Amino acid sequence: MSTSNSSETDQPQGSPGFGAWWKSTLDLLRPHILERLRIVDLATPEATMEGIERDTEFRGFNLWILVFSILIASIGLNVNSTAVIIGAMLISPLMGPIMGVGLGVGVNNVGLILKSLSNLAVAVGISILASAVYFFVSPINEAGSELLARTNPTLLDVLVAFFGGITGILAGSRKERNNVIPGVAIATALMPPLCTAGYGLAHLDGGYFFGALYLFVINAILIAASTTVVVRFLRFPLVKHVDPATERRYKRYFGLGLAALLLPSAFILYNTVTASVQSNKLQGFVSNTIQHPGVEVVKREVVFEDGLPVAHVVLLGATVPGDIVAQWQAQLAQFMPHASMTIVQNDGPSGLEDLQRMVNLYAEGQTALSLRDAELVTLRGELSVLQEKGLPESLAAEILAQAPEVAKVEVANKQWTTREGASEAVPWVDVVVHEADSVGQARLEALEQQLGAWLLLRLNTDSVQLRVVER
Repeated sequence: MSTSNSSETDQPQGSPGFGAWWKSTLDLLRPHILERLRIVDLATPEATMEGIERDTEFRGFNLWILVFSILIASIGLNVNSTAVIIGAMLISPLMGPIMGVGLGVGVNNVGLILKSLSNLAVAVGISILASAVYFFVSPINEAGSELLARTNPTLLDVLVAFFGGITGILAGSRKERNNVIPGVAIATALMPPLCTAGYGLAHLDGGYFFGALYLFVINAILIAASTTVVVRFLRFPLVKHVDPATERRYKRYFGLGLAALLLPSAFILYNTVTASVQSNKLQGFVSNTIQHPGVEVVKREVVFEDGLPVAHVVLLGATVPGDIVAQWQAQLAQFMPHASMTIVQNDGPSGLEDLQRMVNLYAEGQTALSLRDAELVTLRGELSVLQEKGLPESLAAEILAQAPEVAKVEVANKQWTTREGASEAVPWVDVVVHEADSVGQARLEALEQQLGAWLLLRLNTDSVQLRVVER
């Protein structure tokens, strides 16, 4: 009886004991966690509002910076250079009016909203026009991957814009200055869509123009919306108070409009993910199924035709019998009913012979190229030696400048060769002194010693043949 009572007593006491420990632990950690996450009283609303309002203006320096940054980004998109595009985004002033709209909505400042929207419209118009002019005159007309990437916005771009906007307004609200805003400008990628829209306008391509413009509108609205959310959370002072009923109505309208705006991006994301899954699935089927002795898959590519995946497979080696190819097609129809596959084969052994001949020609060309490179290196070495042994062109003029009594100077490289085959090039200098100067034998010897020592240093050599004579 006592044992049973003891176990019945211990069992209910275990759960309350753990709950009390958990509650005390949370009570202990809560102040430290809240202290780490605290941002409300660290913000500077007045300075932040003043800075954002100042950045909404597009005139003077800001306007020219925008034009040049758009041209830089257009060049980067045109030549498919990610580094150039990032550099253009770093200097772009487009974030200012967008955050101004969000700030105006957050503090109920209608004047700031209208001012920011008008400046944003000017900035967008100038950006698209400048980009269109560049792409119209650019000799590179083919659209690269960087341009194509800005025509199909998805919900992932929406998330980047939203979190980027939150980061931007939080960074702008701090007392300390930092380099977060340029990073936000890169992450949200406001400029490349406008440049892509300019490309579409220059080439009259509605797909590029409207797709890129849609991406920019999504980015701009989500950045503004995230700015509004943070401004309200940080309790920035309101310019005008609105009654709760009107505010709820505005929020409802905004929510419906935002949902309508984001619906196409959700559809695009669904199609993108579906296409990626189908492509990977079809690639896996080709890798695991298309196998035959003496045959190698040299190319496999999955494309979408009329929304359905098609695998293009190129085989090299022996010809695969038709019944095996039909078996592969049947397996694909069972594995992925909506997919199809085209198989391209060579003509059998002759294809391998052609390939072997190409490989041999390539190897021979590589060998000849290596020999030519070695010969070129040798010739360059010999040229370098000759250049080192050569005498400076100004050597005679330098001697004349040092010794006014010298009338004429002759310089040359003399080649000495012995019967044993040894050879050496020695600098030779012949100096002629004016006879009228009557310098005397002592002076001639002193001049010879002076010029000899100078020539050894000047030519960086161990021996010089020098002769000083009187004319």
